Amino acid sequence: MRILMMDVRYAWRSLLKRPLLTLTVATTLAFGLGANAAIFNVVDRLVLRPFPLADPDRTVLMAETGPRLDYGNKEAVSPANFVDWRTSTDTVSHLSALQWWDANLVERGNPERLQGCQVSWGFFDALGVRPAVGRSFVRDDETYGRHHVAIVSDALWKRRFGGDPALVGRSITIDGDPYQIIGIAPPRFAFPDGSEVWAPLAFDPKQAPRRDVRYLTVIGRVQPGKTVDEVQTQMSVIADRLAREYPDANRDHGVRVFTLTRGMMDQGVGPILSMWQASALVVLLIACANIANLMLARTAERRRETAVRLALGASRGRVIRELLTESSLLALVAVPPALAFAWVALHLMRISMPARILRFVPGFEQLGPDPRLLAFTIVLALFTGLIFGVLPALQAARSRVSEALKDGGRTTGRQLLRRAIVVAEMSIALPLLVAAGLGVLGTNRFLNGPQGYDPDGLLTMKLVLPERTYADDGARRRFVERAMESLASVPGVGEAATVNNLPAAGSNSSRTIEVDGHPPADPKDPPSVDNRVVTPDYFSVMRIPVQHGRAFTDGDRDGSAPVAIVSESMARKYWPGEDPVGHRLRTPKGPWVTIVGICGDVIQDWFDKRNVPTLYRPFAQSPSDYFGIVVRTAGDPTSVAPSVRQALLRVDPTQPVFEMMSMRVQLKERTIGLQYLAAIMTVFAGLALLLAVVGLYAVMAYMVTQRRHEIGVRIALGASPRDVARLAVGQAARLTAVGAVIGFALSLALGKLMQAGLLGIATNDGRVSVVFGAVLVVSALVASYIPARRAAAIDPLVALRAE
Repeated sequence: MRILMMDVRYAWRSLLKRPLLTLTVATTLAFGLGANAAIFNVVDRLVLRPFPLADPDRTVLMAETGPRLDYGNKEAVSPANFVDWRTSTDTVSHLSALQWWDANLVERGNPERLQGCQVSWGFFDALGVRPAVGRSFVRDDETYGRHHVAIVSDALWKRRFGGDPALVGRSITIDGDPYQIIGIAPPRFAFPDGSEVWAPLAFDPKQAPRRDVRYLTVIGRVQPGKTVDEVQTQMSVIADRLAREYPDANRDHGVRVFTLTRGMMDQGVGPILSMWQASALVVLLIACANIANLMLARTAERRRETAVRLALGASRGRVIRELLTESSLLALVAVPPALAFAWVALHLMRISMPARILRFVPGFEQLGPDPRLLAFTIVLALFTGLIFGVLPALQAARSRVSEALKDGGRTTGRQLLRRAIVVAEMSIALPLLVAAGLGVLGTNRFLNGPQGYDPDGLLTMKLVLPERTYADDGARRRFVERAMESLASVPGVGEAATVNNLPAAGSNSSRTIEVDGHPPADPKDPPSVDNRVVTPDYFSVMRIPVQHGRAFTDGDRDGSAPVAIVSESMARKYWPGEDPVGHRLRTPKGPWVTIVGICGDVIQDWFDKRNVPTLYRPFAQSPSDYFGIVVRTAGDPTSVAPSVRQALLRVDPTQPVFEMMSMRVQLKERTIGLQYLAAIMTVFAGLALLLAVVGLYAVMAYMVTQRRHEIGVRIALGASPRDVARLAVGQAARLTAVGAVIGFALSLALGKLMQAGLLGIATNDGRVSVVFGAVLVVSALVASYIPARRAAAIDPLVALRAE
């Protein structure tokens, strides 16, 4: 320890003697460490610890698997199977089912739509959570007829009820029914995905739970002494038994058990965070390369000092240890500015996330410095110090004492290592630039490119009609008819229409179909299409072209011949080479419908719903209780928003309208993940380009300093300043060209990986590599011009005399 403290004091004095070098290294390293610290915090909060729960990995999520169930779909358990699971398993306690609940709160004349969840009685126990006030659900609350009790979130309690402790025991009106409040959830608890109210999931005893419909999410608490693998084994046995007992519904179906954190992770998070983490590591690697170059230059300057120490008896191991101590201390100096850089980055990420979306991203609101981030940054700094310090330390220890003393400190050795480092910087900076370019182009394409409709001038909103008030199709039709009439009277509103799922809204509805005359290859696996239910003016409001046949009319009503419109992609897939107009199809338990038109394809979602086969039905023939309203205006859509809201409240003052925004804002919010990807990749690419160019500048400046004598001789023998400048720039150009060629090959490979990993969001394009290769070369040549001018201005008399 005494020797270590001596090394630390020696290293600290050495750093203080060269404040400019210390500041340069600390600043350079702070960018790399800060970038990695910020991404670590994002990964830690969004992937490792997204939920503020005690021991979340003891909570498991179970999902059914089967031929028609996507691996990423976790809302895939049938009610009947859940009931059997709960009575059969002994490796999991508090097995609980979850069902999304769009709850309309009517309180004090101000209707509000709430994100809610209907859950089984063991829900809070499965998560290891107790209400802050009141009680949790008990088994009796699941009894149908006694299930009108609720627990509200801490945020809702404070926002709508002023934090009144007397709320527990009161009744409030939700979806037209009175619900007694029995508890208030603890602060920050909003599972799943921003829920603000929870009610018991009760099955009507008059209708047996279905086994062929899968829509529940199931969680449970692993029993003490059991493991997740043991839970998986038992659930697989139970699934096999149910498949034998109920082959029609459960044939080829199994069960997959996840930890809660893994099971609730969004499928798009992994690729995006992987790109960010890889980019941050590239920035750190370039920073390390730059610092290694600076340290190599400093080692060369201290060559005589090191030789003297070796001649006086110091061991080479001691020299290596001292230099590594110095580099580690230098890395630790960069920790405070790195944490400041990370804090600013995380703060900007947090405040730029739309408030409406923020609550649906578990852990995002908690981004920011914490003890784990501090520990990670310190450990990474020490590891980084070893990385950029090992080469200079080894080079210093390998110095030949006699040659170093004879040269009097002059460094005349070849600079192959330093040049190789510069080439490496260039070669890894270019792929990062290309990745950022592909991300920006992909984001711009989804935000501003063709959507299949015209998003400008559109105001969108959503409604959910409660079953108690609108129990039948006739009531839903009458509400929509009155709503369309009321909206038509609003000044500034041109047209209005409804659809069960708006584009870019983050929700979807699909149906299996039977095509008349085209039986499926596998009757057990019928084709599936997106299902849209629209009012007649929907295609004109959205500017979706009806390319063949006709659009819907007011004559397509209840009681008239069932009709449908199909998208181009659906027509090509199911009637290749044919005209589908006049053909028939049907959905399960539905009537045969006749196709009357073909419309253009629409991008429903940027991630996985681009130009998907889509079936459109008239709202009057297939009403929905959940739908969006879209209004076309001549000017700014938000200017008519208050009038539109009042017009809908005149139809039903208890019906809340929610998520009202322009379509452009909706597109922006829906692509927020892409925007973050592009923005952060751009920042990292800019840092990489800056560090690579600075590294080239440092190498060229050092080479000019080391070759002053040679340059003086050249000028004395007749070389012009232009010749000297051309020589220096030519050296930089050769290094840059080699790095650009290697980087071009790497960028093409990276583009293919991005295209595959991000499901085509980033499209590989060699032209992007060429453009950014040119940017890198030009930037490098500009950086090398300053040392070249300095070389051209050398006075040969001064250079030779100094030699």
